[in-house]
Amino acid sequence: MPELNWKSSGNRILLDLLVFKPGSPSDLTNIEARALLDTGATVSGIGPRVVRELGLQSHTKKRLKSATEERFVDYFLFRIGWLMNAEVESNAQPTSLPFIFDELDGFGWGLAGDFDVILGMDVLRQCDFELRRDGLCQLTFG
Repeated sequence: MPELNWKSSGNRILLDLLVFKPGSPSDLTNIEARALLDTGATVSGIGPRVVRELGLQSHTKKRLKSATEERFVDYFLFRIGWLMNAEVESNAQPTSLPFIFDELDGFGWGLAGDFDVILGMDVLRQCDFELRRDGLCQLTFG
């Protein structure tokens, strides 16, 4: 199974990923982004840079509840993934190919920050996640 390994520093779990346009699986148009792994988020979300650079359009507004408020926000379709290499996949070819999750329907937020994506339980329930005391993280999926 594909897996990602990285070291987390501080009190947040951040990792790099690719955000792809929604639609055809053969369309690999993407941008690099930093994601916050958030086990308290029911759904994933994307920030304004991703929306702008991929030219995404909101398809609806839905109610979003947070710890401090409840409001209607724009929702966007997008895909996330990672480039896999020979060290990650035992049967990998010499070239890297992306592992891409099915299309997500995630919320958008308007403020820029130090991460562009929130990975919520809609993605995490498809993975095994390990966080060790020394900060080493592993995400296994596929």
